[in-house]
Amino acid sequence: MGLSLADYVRCDATELARLIKAGDIAPDDPARAARAAIETLNPALNAIVSMEPDLPPDALDGPFAGVPMPLKDCVGFLEGQAYSFGSRLARGTVARRSSSIVARLRAGGFHLLGLTNVPEFSSVVTTESLLHGPAHNPWKPGYSTGGSSGGAAAAVAAGIVPVAYANDGAGSIRVPAACCGVIGLKPSRGRIPTGPDKNDFWHGLMAHGVVSRTVRDTAAIIDWCAGMDVGAPYVAPPLARPLSAEIGLPLEGLRIAWSTASSYGTPVDPHCARAVERLAGQLETMGCVLIQAQPAIDGRAMLADVATLIGISLAADIPDFAARLGRPADATMVERNNLAWAERGAATPAPELQKLLYRFGAIGRALGRFFADGFDMLLTPVTALPPPPHGWLDANGEDLDVYIDRWWRFSPFASLANVAGAPAIALPAGRAPDGLPLAAMLTAPYGADGLLIRAAAALEAGAPA
Repeated sequence: MGLSLADYVRCDATELARLIKAGDIAPDDPARAARAAIETLNPALNAIVSMEPDLPPDALDGPFAGVPMPLKDCVGFLEGQAYSFGSRLARGTVARRSSSIVARLRAGGFHLLGLTNVPEFSSVVTTESLLHGPAHNPWKPGYSTGGSSGGAAAAVAAGIVPVAYANDGAGSIRVPAACCGVIGLKPSRGRIPTGPDKNDFWHGLMAHGVVSRTVRDTAAIIDWCAGMDVGAPYVAPPLARPLSAEIGLPLEGLRIAWSTASSYGTPVDPHCARAVERLAGQLETMGCVLIQAQPAIDGRAMLADVATLIGISLAADIPDFAARLGRPADATMVERNNLAWAERGAATPAPELQKLLYRFGAIGRALGRFFADGFDMLLTPVTALPPPPHGWLDANGEDLDVYIDRWWRFSPFASLANVAGAPAIALPAGRAPDGLPLAAMLTAPYGADGLLIRAAAALEAGAPA
């Protein structure tokens, strides 16, 4: 019996659960090792910003009984838990009810342990809030972990935890996974429930999920958490088989479009492009048919609409936090670019929101037609640039347009799947010369999450040690 820190760091969630069930380690050994890892590793990373909750499983009969998993300091709520949303304004906000996904994670036996670092209001793809300070990339301190699930991805990459809860509204699972060299799946819209109260977040852009070090962990956790909850208005199409059953299935004959061109119209770093080309080559050796193509979508216009929607969300959320907590919604409590973004959102006419949502629907249809015309998946970069140094994306800066433009120059690819509701997965694809991770992204038709897991598992199995 017993679990050393070194052995713990080498285990994924599936292996830890197996060891507990086999009686090789005690049920509380992984959580004890996770606390030791936090004490040892977190000071240099700032990935975990609170040790609360520290909630052991109610029972040990779930498939992940005893495996530690942190929640995120936003959404993914646990009833009675205080959250800050990475914000001085919102700190101390107590969740009134548990999210459906958190209830399912608890039923699966996870030991919920701590909250991970996020940017203010999870409104950007780096994790550098004034409240918590920056999360550091495990492969290069001083560089971005991505966001908004940056603390989650850093904690998993560093071995603090094998998996972490995450969510994705404009790349917030996949961008951190890419920056930190781990696996991040954004499931199809409606695959994971958004209840018990809301139909969706950001008008359907956001999806719940996890970041992990192994494909089998991601598949098993999504399998466990998927399915309609009470009162949900829609659910993703049923899977042909459980995601875990996709692992090991052949890829021969799958037609995969691939492109390294940014629809935003700005350059893609050569290292990011070569990561895509590397995975394209691997997929070809596995029997896939690779064709250079991309959907005809005006990415610049789409991303402008995503920015507008985020501004509208901030315009609703910031005054709500101020009223609930009795704090001023000004620069003493809110980072300056987020204040400016909220002001811009508040000035957006209501008819423009309706037109924007219609345009989103048209993009989803266009992506669906692209796949229906003969492609099973689309392979692209996750980001157009490697992880930037801290400060390059500064939510407390003074020029909102420069800030938003830098976001889209860095991450022009990820938002398409959010807008369309399609599943997409970020996969490790080597390292840049400076040691920072490189990644590529596979996107599939709505509902075809299984194809992504099948391809991801094959690439994982074929990756060099």
